[in-house]
Amino acid sequence: MRAIQRFGTQLQRLRADRGFSQEQLAVRAGLARLYVARLELGEHDPSLSTLVRLAKALRVSVTELLGESANPSVLWQVGESRFPTRAAAEDHARTTGEIFVARYEKNKAGSLVRRLLPLRESK
Repeated sequence: MRAIQRFGTQLQRLRADRGFSQEQLAVRAGLARLYVARLELGEHDPSLSTLVRLAKALRVSVTELLGESANPSVLWQVGESRFPTRAAAEDHARTTGEIFVARYEKNKAGSLVRRLLPLRESK
């Protein structure tokens, strides 16, 4: 999956998680609904100012909007390979035929806790 398609998937997920329609997100961000739809489909590369507007409208960081891990205490792993984001780990898992990704997170004591998570449906 190309980076712009991953961004579109992430944008759509964040919008849906907040219960916004494309129209509602477009109004909140000062964009056209058709442009938001095309961003979600991976048909346009957003400018930096558009990323900032979308992040503010969704109340997330630009880093989260881009699907990057802003939390250094979380790490994703498939086999022996480690990744900074779930999306990158899932892309790798699909190419290797894996069905789970491992999420490692530091607990309050500072040790790593491992959770196996199934791959999400690819779009």
